[in-house]
Parts: sequence; structure tokens; C-alpha cells
Amino acid sequence: MSTEPALYTIRVDGLLGATALSAFPTLTAEHRAAQTVLVGYLDRSGLYGVLAQLEMLGLDLVELSRSCDPPR
Repeated sequence: MSTEPALYTIRVDGLLGATALSAFPTLTAEHRAAQTVLVGYLDRSGLYGVLAQLEMLGLDLVELSRSCDPPR
């Protein structure tokens, strides 16, 4: 796994409100149907931090995808 930042898309069940979204300040959020999609550039430690936040908040991870495009 590379330590270079990559674009990640993280889909979770539920529509996260402002308070829950404040746990992910570096990601943009979009609501799609009954899910929230978080998108942003993360390095390895940032990704693990986001996954830990998801677990701590009790959110159900539906999908995690990584794009190899370099950050702009």
C-alpha cells in the first residue's frame, strides 16, 4: 500500500448530519438515497483515521474505493 495521497470514496449507510460530518473535515459529503458518500484525498494514516472515526461513530461502511489519480 502506497503512503502517497489518493482519492478515496467512502459510502456509509444513513444520512449524516452536520455534527457527524464534522468528524471528517477534510472530506466532502453528498447524500445519495439513504446513504452518505464521503470523498477526498487521504494518505495511509488519514485513511486509517477516517476508518477509526467511522467505527467509533458506529457507522456501517458500505463501500470504500480508491482512485490512483494524483492530488491536484
